[in-house]
Amino acid sequence: MQEHYGSSQASQQAGAVTFFGFLSFFPILALSFFVVGVVSRFYPEANANLRTAIDSVLPGFLGPPDGVSLKDIRTFSGWAAVIGVLGVLYSGLGWLSALRIALVKVFETPEKEQPNFVVGKLRDLVTLGTIGLVLLVSVALTGVVSGFSDAVLGLLHLGSQLAWLVVLVTIVVGLVANTVLFFALFRLLAEPHTPRRSLVQGSLLGAVGFEVLKQLSGVLLASTKQQPAFQAFGIALILLVWINYFTRVVLYAASFAHTSAEARAQRVAEPATPVEGPPSPPLSARAAQELADVPVAGAPQRPWLGPFAAGGAAALGLVALVRRRSHD
Repeated sequence: MQEHYGSSQASQQAGAVTFFGFLSFFPILALSFFVVGVVSRFYPEANANLRTAIDSVLPGFLGPPDGVSLKDIRTFSGWAAVIGVLGVLYSGLGWLSALRIALVKVFETPEKEQPNFVVGKLRDLVTLGTIGLVLLVSVALTGVVSGFSDAVLGLLHLGSQLAWLVVLVTIVVGLVANTVLFFALFRLLAEPHTPRRSLVQGSLLGAVGFEVLKQLSGVLLASTKQQPAFQAFGIALILLVWINYFTRVVLYAASFAHTSAEARAQRVAEPATPVEGPPSPPLSARAAQELADVPVAGAPQRPWLGPFAAGGAAALGLVALVRRRSHD
């Protein structure tokens, strides 16, 4: 896996993805505020779900629940929409395109004809929305399962004795949700010819790495809050490093899935698709004659035969001339 990760230049690909990912984070966040501002008119819990989704990716990034970052979303959702849409159209879709290129290279997916600019951007926008929807649904499901577990334990008066069980269930559900997220990334972006089981195994590995990365980022973000020197740049630097390492986790998981025993066996069993090109043009009369003069491959070549015959004929002529003079 490590050899394939290095040969596919995944670290360099992660750098390109990090550039667009850092630029696209805040526009995507602004666009999310706009969507939540609209949805919250009909679904009041949308604000809490958005906060939970952001905290699940970057714990401690947002302020307290009554902070400025999520306050009055409905009031400023119009400006957030303008900023978010313009930013997403450039940086957000650029991040998605860079991540797609990296995953295609890791999975060694055969190149296919790319759509035109407008169709390609619309496809990337739909893919970005689908990935965001998967993240929100998985976060909401995790919250529902955790709340349901708390309610059941409270009903049975076992909250203090089995509190660890709620934590365990929450972690397991979170891993399942992250696995679904990684699987969606692989399928929607790279469309690899890799067995489903290998993709699930790679997605599970990515989910575990993602969970570890979230915990580390939460600790780092919490440490910067008490140090004024890091207030200006601490969060931005941590966010930049986090995006880079998240991309590396994605590419490591993809390398693991691509180099699994089942995936290698499938690539050996499947013959390579023959390359099909346009039909050859008809040969002209001159080209046909030149082709006919070319010796057939495998036929014995005797370049000495012509000069040898000419020399033999000259020798015979010389002998005949000498005999004639001797008779005279």
